[in-house]
Amino acid sequence: MSVSKASRAGRLTSALDGFVRSSPDIVAAAVVSFDGLPMASALPPDLPEDRLGAMSAALLALGEQAMFSLGRGRLHQVFVEGEHGFVFLMSAEDQAVLAAVATREAKIGFMLYEMRRTAAAVGAALDASVPVDEAAGGWPSPQGHPPPPGPPPGSPPGQQPGQQPWRDPDQVNNAHDDVGVLLGELGGRYGRKR
Repeated sequence: MSVSKASRAGRLTSALDGFVRSSPDIVAAAVVSFDGLPMASALPPDLPEDRLGAMSAALLALGEQAMFSLGRGRLHQVFVEGEHGFVFLMSAEDQAVLAAVATREAKIGFMLYEMRRTAAAVGAALDASVPVDEAAGGWPSPQGHPPPPGPPPGSPPGQQPGQQPWRDPDQVNNAHDDVGVLLGELGGRYGRKR
């Protein structure tokens, strides 16, 4: 089964729009590749898509490195709390990163629940083998196919099914060097006041 890029983009946009509409406390949301390249977004005009993408990928990679280095297992999510709100990051079915920026008033449990639902929808939109229910805004259909057995294609030897994709430690180290700069640039209502 083949899914066109336009159809995939429409599914991603539909999933993000539904997520942002689920709460007035969600300020922004984006789907980015593990390299930080934006795939879809629902952002206010003053929040640059490329900056949020780069920051999201860097924070997720840094979180994965911390979990690995400390022997804590697989990373599930990254949650950052600041003076003016929150940033949530979650892997979207090992296909991309779902990022959300929320106000200080956001309910953490609700946000995590909606992030999981949206991450599943994003993963289904990116995986052409998973049928989705267009009438339900791009959510995976109840008859969705389970993931194929074995490690993901192109994964290093020894990677188990369901593990996060492997990242080169040098890329992780280079990415985390820029996180402070990127967070500082978000400024204003998304971060610390200068």
